Amino acid sequence: MALVHRILTLFWLEFMAGTVVWFRRDLRISDHAPLERAARRGQVIPVFVLDPALLHHPETGSARVAFMLRCLQALDQDLQERGGRLILRYGDPVTLLPELVKSTPADGIYAYTDCERIYGRVRDARLNQALAEQGLRIRWFEPVASSAELMAYPQYRRWWFEQMREPLIATPCQIQVPDGIASQPWPDLTSLGHQPDGKGIPVGGTAAARELLQSFMATKTQRYYWQLSYPGAEATSGLSPYLKFGAISSRECVQTLDPLTRSLDARIQRSAQQLIARLRWASGFGQRFRYLPQLELRSLYTVFDQEGWDFDPKLYGAWQQGQTGFPIVDAAARCLQATGGWGSLNFRIRAIYASFLSNLLGYDWRWGALHFMRHLIDGDCPIDHYQWAMQAGVTHCVDKSWTRIYNPEQAAIDRCDPEGSFVKRWLPELAHLPPDQLGSPSPSYREPILNYRQARQCRVEQLQRQRQQFRTAADVVPHLAQLPPDLTPFGAEWVSCNVAWAQQGSLELFPTALDVQSLDPAQRQALRTWFVAHLDITPRRTPSRQKSRSKPSEPEVLQLSLLD
Repeated sequence: MALVHRILTLFWLEFMAGTVVWFRRDLRISDHAPLERAARRGQVIPVFVLDPALLHHPETGSARVAFMLRCLQALDQDLQERGGRLILRYGDPVTLLPELVKSTPADGIYAYTDCERIYGRVRDARLNQALAEQGLRIRWFEPVASSAELMAYPQYRRWWFEQMREPLIATPCQIQVPDGIASQPWPDLTSLGHQPDGKGIPVGGTAAARELLQSFMATKTQRYYWQLSYPGAEATSGLSPYLKFGAISSRECVQTLDPLTRSLDARIQRSAQQLIARLRWASGFGQRFRYLPQLELRSLYTVFDQEGWDFDPKLYGAWQQGQTGFPIVDAAARCLQATGGWGSLNFRIRAIYASFLSNLLGYDWRWGALHFMRHLIDGDCPIDHYQWAMQAGVTHCVDKSWTRIYNPEQAAIDRCDPEGSFVKRWLPELAHLPPDQLGSPSPSYREPILNYRQARQCRVEQLQRQRQQFRTAADVVPHLAQLPPDLTPFGAEWVSCNVAWAQQGSLELFPTALDVQSLDPAQRQALRTWFVAHLDITPRRTPSRQKSRSKPSEPEVLQLSLLD
């Protein structure tokens, strides 16, 4: 009887136990494994920590913080509707979370792992150590489509679809939060050390994300696939800020879109498939950072950073402020600063803007990533940094001999803004010009800061020479950049920020980085598949202007046609 009584007691304590659920980039109550599991166990202490090291990271933008606050308020409302509430704390999670566990009925912490930033992985490793030293527990959950296992990219692709088909995790009907746990007052931007910069901030939260997704399905799926590269068409889904903060899960998006992939209307079918593919690509960027966190700080291959980059602060400023003399580049610059990119600055325009800095000015892609992240409302480090490195030609693909360098002159207008609506919106001084003159406006606009063809030729020759060191290598490991001993974020000396954590000596990561030096030959080959082209795509030369004004039938045509 004593044994039975002990078992029943342990079961009762487990069932009634309280759990701290630490929200980070998962600001929702649906399809949320830590919250659902904690609610089944008993009482829940939902907490979000306003971390000064993230609030004042060199790449943190005030508009993104403002959107995060709106998502937090929406999360609090969703919790309240189920009897709970969100508890806010400000400070270092490594100190605050153990204190919260000890001062509440909680017996541990549930949280998703997070591999977006090196700082976060250093923080989580420190937290693991602090909890172990105090005899406290934490259970880490893997986000959907994130894995510690090194798998070849084709295998990951199949696994990603399997993950997306898994049933959504049930939303708790009731969330019981213990009484008497204090929460700090809701902050505004200024109290967090940020100033509003005039950008329009979207409505935050899961309900807003779902409304956007439904609106996309109802009004944009007949044209998304064909108009995605036209900024004036405003065909994007607008979901990226919500996915960045986890207000909606990628799995919920995929399952909501899935019926449209079987639509009898080919336009709707292809648009749904395209958006799902972009969700998969986003997960893939995060998985690459899971393996190689050094991608936040360095180019993938050492040769690109060893040889150095050009840099002229004056010309960098002209690129930032939209004063390059190339209208589509200048329009992108103004759009980014005015809107934070959300809903207006689509992938193709971001790519043209990025390519100009790295491939034509020849500047380190990290300067561009820094500028983007300080303005983007949807700024996500793996997505932003990896695509910046891709546009610069220093990451993807190891087996590719050509480089996508966008022509920022009339070819860009013809392909991406054939009616001139995007350029004219952001450069009203050119509103009087017909579209066929927007690529090379009169000298009254401003003198271009470079000669496109000369700059392009110089960059192509440089990349061809650099790539010879590794392009045909079966084993890329000897050519990969390693995690540097100094983890200080790029640009820390240029902006006001908090990087004290990076000066604390030996820094461990959690989840740990991939130990590439210890990989066996099969594992090295699996890693290589993440950095090769999986489609046989050959770049096309830009066709004649009359032809380019017609609607393309394939997105690859639109994406690869600005290469002359």
